[in-house]
Amino acid sequence: MCLVMSAAVVGACDEQAPHSSERAHTNEAGSLPAFDRDDEVAFRAGCNAVPLDSVKTGRELVIRNTVIVDDPVRTTWNGSLNTSSSGVWHFGRLMTQMAGDRNPSDFVRQWLETWSVDRPVNGQTIPARSEINDVLAAWPKKSNGELDLTKAPFRLLAIVNRVDLAGANDAGEGRFVFGLLDTDGSPLQFTVILEYDLPLSAMSHEKWTEAWHELSSLNWGSSAYKQKLQALTQAFARKNAMPARPNGSAISQVRTNEIALDAPWELREFLLKKSGVQAGLLKQRTVALTPRNNLDGTARLGRFINQNEDLILEGRHGVPFQFEGAPFRSGGVENSIDFWSAPNVADNEARHRFSLSTCNGCHGAETGTDFLHIRPREAGKLAGLSAFMTGTTVQDPVVPSVSRNMGEFQRRQAFVRDVLCDAQ
Repeated sequence: MCLVMSAAVVGACDEQAPHSSERAHTNEAGSLPAFDRDDEVAFRAGCNAVPLDSVKTGRELVIRNTVIVDDPVRTTWNGSLNTSSSGVWHFGRLMTQMAGDRNPSDFVRQWLETWSVDRPVNGQTIPARSEINDVLAAWPKKSNGELDLTKAPFRLLAIVNRVDLAGANDAGEGRFVFGLLDTDGSPLQFTVILEYDLPLSAMSHEKWTEAWHELSSLNWGSSAYKQKLQALTQAFARKNAMPARPNGSAISQVRTNEIALDAPWELREFLLKKSGVQAGLLKQRTVALTPRNNLDGTARLGRFINQNEDLILEGRHGVPFQFEGAPFRSGGVENSIDFWSAPNVADNEARHRFSLSTCNGCHGAETGTDFLHIRPREAGKLAGLSAFMTGTTVQDPVVPSVSRNMGEFQRRQAFVRDVLCDAQ
């Protein structure tokens, strides 16, 4: 779960396809694999109408200030969907809205129980992580035995604006990043990312970008800021935000990254099933743009990179379910590979961009990251960020003489500035 290219290059950690859930996968805050930071910031540098620093990353891109993520009204929930503010950024309310007309306790329980048994995904068996049963056992219950979603053991880490992921059918994504808590309220190494499409029925891509950008001009903690952000998030997270979708939800995918249940770190991906007896339930699917771990270092992987070199360099490649007649894409990602390589790859830059687009490559040596881009936090404290998000120089793990400047915040600042410049 990691990256995405802006403008001309779109793709990373998720294959491209008409629907955003098949378009661009980014964990936690997401990131951009291909462009060097300096190149990104220089792009469209001739636009003086919108200064780059007017796009305030903490106010409109990755919002993690405690006045927001610990807001006493919006991050606690009274159990009602009819109140405008109560719990609008609370895990339980968001999952209840996602469940549509389904029983929300059953909806959440079914999703979590997917970890409790071995699961076949694309011909690969993803081993059970039975510690999830302890999570369910510790979850506070109602008198009828249902999960009390008002007491969901998840802490909000960040609200994330991904207008840079805009596709033909949406204006990008809006995301909530949560961290699982133990029974004492301490953070566990388990993050959940709820990734919603930004409906074009609500606003155009340009208008969505402008609306998020307006947050940068408002004061932290002000009622105006909170009301503006609440309106934006409700536009994509509310019940029936996209009536034609399963459960009427605008959710594109749900992603997890954890080592709390077992080792090593593992990343999974879920989407609402469209049809069949499980229609409307979160179902585990393959993790896009990431091959199976046992393909690392193989000639087969090298052939795939070489055959798709141009698409990879342009950020337009996908990772198919099968390649050369055998399963290729991973059903679940064990983050035990620090980077991807293969023999006889013709262009190391293609290798780098391919590796960077995978979940384990993005959360490893290609970005200089230890597993998480947004880290679980204690109450009252900011969630930590990876250096890849804030800016760093990373040495190529295969060709040490090559180093790359990376900075996701600067890249996304430049993207927003360019959209706003085009609107002038």
